[in-house]
Amino acid sequence: MKFAAIVGTNADFSYNRLLLQYMKKHFKQLADIDVLEINQLPEFDQDLPYEEQSMAVWKFKQAVKNADGVIFSCPEYDHAIPAALISAIEWLFYNPKNILERKPTMVVGVSYGTQATSRAQEQVRQILASPDCNAAVQAGHEVLVGRAAQSFSKDGNITDQDAVANLEESFTSFVQMTDALSKQTEEDDLMTLKQPFVNDAYINFPTGRLTFKEAQQIFSTIPFEIDLIDRTDHFAWYSDKPNREHVRHVNEIGETVKECHPPKALPAVKAIINSFKDGSRDMVERPLIMHGHRTLIQYYALRDVDGSYLGTIEFTGSVEHIIGLFEKGAFTDVMSGASKHGDDAAKPASADATTGASEDTGAPVDDAADGADQAQADTDATTSASKED
Repeated sequence: MKFAAIVGTNADFSYNRLLLQYMKKHFKQLADIDVLEINQLPEFDQDLPYEEQSMAVWKFKQAVKNADGVIFSCPEYDHAIPAALISAIEWLFYNPKNILERKPTMVVGVSYGTQATSRAQEQVRQILASPDCNAAVQAGHEVLVGRAAQSFSKDGNITDQDAVANLEESFTSFVQMTDALSKQTEEDDLMTLKQPFVNDAYINFPTGRLTFKEAQQIFSTIPFEIDLIDRTDHFAWYSDKPNREHVRHVNEIGETVKECHPPKALPAVKAIINSFKDGSRDMVERPLIMHGHRTLIQYYALRDVDGSYLGTIEFTGSVEHIIGLFEKGAFTDVMSGASKHGDDAAKPASADATTGASEDTGAPVDDAADGADQAQADTDATTSASKED
């Protein structure tokens, strides 16, 4: 289980940050807690066009979206929460999508006084439970750590054992709540399926048939990963491969192109997809370095037998192995070996493989080059390669 823990202040030093860091360490066997800062977020602007939002806002929203639940560590100033925290929460449930909708949330807090952050926590809960936000706020538990200077040791541990016991009880309850809501969501999704999955069913093709299990394992075995944006510009499917170049999450399924791309990449992404829709292109390819190795991304217009647009499909894979074979002379050996055996028919084929074949595919390659320039360095035509940046 993974939680996003938001430090509710932009101050350089905060006991609320120490509390989240302590929780990350103390509960590592129960959950993976990712501590998020808000000091890089600009002030919330509801009228700012999505394409002009900063990358810091987009990354912040992605981290919260991909978490199973959210923990807010809330300081209190003058009986209220800091303006920076209000702004951060507003970024999460405005334009283009409410990230906190039905998201399990827990509120904790530390302060120097004896009442801890009780008033501020109540304010945060009211905001999270508001109709616009509609988060699933944990009830029945409060984590109020007072006398901060005396409650934490120099190495960041909580010395008040009563506070530790209360924190453990509250966090365990939050984990159970998150698990229950997750199962409920899965059941709701299954109820909406028009055609439930059947394990022993076959898919019949013109060239043969596959079981569902065989089809799934083929997608997991082929040496590249696949992502699909459907004809309505929604992220519809991705192949379940280990160690993907582009890390995907099942909760991204159904998102629009706008929701799953960084703001600055969106115009180029739309241009590629629109070129597939209007028929001016069928393929765009983009070589780049990802995770320290050479990678090729190819985007294809997915069409039916009548040529109607079905979606945009992306193939991504490392080409280091192929380049290594080429550099070692593997392809040269194959061509020269054929001629050594007197296979005259192999000579024209070799020529075609190096020169003539490009005459048949020149247009798509030129299109791909143009498309790569248009896509720019941070564009991914399906769900955003820049997630890895």
